[in-house]
Amino acid sequence: MLHFFKMQGCGNDFLILDGIKENIPRFSSEEAVYWCDRHFGVGADGLMVLRKGITTDVEWEFFNSDGSLAEMCGNGARCAVRFLSDRYFQKNSEISLSTKAGVIRGRIVDLGKIEIALSTGREIRLEYKEKILHLEDTAFNLACVNTGVPHAVLEVKDLLTYPIARIGKQIQSHTAFQPEGTNVTFYQRLLGNQILSTTFERGVGKETLACGTGAAAAAFIFSEQYLQRFPVEVKVPGGLLEVSLSPEKRILLVGPAEYVFEVDVKSLADLKNPLKPYSERRSAR
Repeated sequence: MLHFFKMQGCGNDFLILDGIKENIPRFSSEEAVYWCDRHFGVGADGLMVLRKGITTDVEWEFFNSDGSLAEMCGNGARCAVRFLSDRYFQKNSEISLSTKAGVIRGRIVDLGKIEIALSTGREIRLEYKEKILHLEDTAFNLACVNTGVPHAVLEVKDLLTYPIARIGKQIQSHTAFQPEGTNVTFYQRLLGNQILSTTFERGVGKETLACGTGAAAAAFIFSEQYLQRFPVEVKVPGGLLEVSLSPEKRILLVGPAEYVFEVDVKSLADLKNPLKPYSERRSAR
């Protein structure tokens, strides 16, 4: 029997398994795909297993919904910090998470709002590289930056009418970003320190309601290109995130983390991949 907690940060939803309280066996990619499937499983953008850390408070294992292991996830980290703070740590205390991208630190800063630092605390200078891709007889000027995971950032004039799925898929699968691939983040400049942003996520294969590292990437590129001071308010499809810098030059991401439900499910002895529509089966051949 598995006991899942489902949480979401601005609509970016996750399944959490508490490996601190009970022994959780190592998960396979196939299991992650099954439980993240919204038709046959519980349904989520990602799945994380939290275990007691050795050099940090907690270690996490994070799966994207396609079964791939992710370096880290900004919205997922906020949900993990809220979950851990509610059960194992004093309120407002700093919690350290060991991820494939390094140590992520977070704390509750207000009712329902969680702050995480996307760096390990040392003073760093984020840098980005410009890359020009030619797609559909159009040149795309991308700003590439890593905020824990790689992002190719593209500024657009009208995000609500832009063909995000089509262009995002083409950029994500472009040979320039292989074999690891990249997330593709779009942003539109608004008034003052506000931007509109969304991400076509690697590992999910579509635009999601929110991407924390994508919001951080868009805010950083916006700040660099327009000499905008932090904090930057990032409006994503699922809500509002704030990106700022700490005195130690760490990128800080602040936003909500809410519970959806918890459920007990039977472990899968004979695991079968979720069925797909015929058109998706053809494209995978």
